[in-house]
Amino acid sequence: MPTRNIAEALDAWRAAERRWELIPSGDTESRGAAIEVIAAWLRYQELTGLEHDSFVLVADGGHAFVAVGGGIKAALDYEPADLLGRRIEDIAAPDLAPGTASTFDQFLNDGRQDGEYRLLARDGHEVTMRYQARAHYPIAGFHTSRLWPT
Repeated sequence: MPTRNIAEALDAWRAAERRWELIPSGDTESRGAAIEVIAAWLRYQELTGLEHDSFVLVADGGHAFVAVGGGIKAALDYEPADLLGRRIEDIAAPDLAPGTASTFDQFLNDGRQDGEYRLLARDGHEVTMRYQARAHYPIAGFHTSRLWPT
């Protein structure tokens, strides 16, 4: 990847952070600005080393995806935009979906989770994924998971 693209992505991430930091906490624009920071952060991450079949999902406290990495196309055949606003339960294997809320609550209490989880690909077949999840990262109130097929 050309260094110029990486530098531009880093600059965009930093600029988004500066804009977000100027908005008072609780302001109606704060959430949108935070999501812009997350999107810029994700672009930078993808340029600097995510593997082809690895992808990132960022969810809010209601389990809804606010950012989805491009690697999801190779792993599960979704376009990133297809999942924005959808919830983790929407793509979890049917037997896992009912327990997602309690698993997510435990994740938030622990601050991190690592393991395996089965997700539904676009065509409906289950794919076992490894994951590393971090609560309140890269911004408080948003939660990031890096996933890759087993």
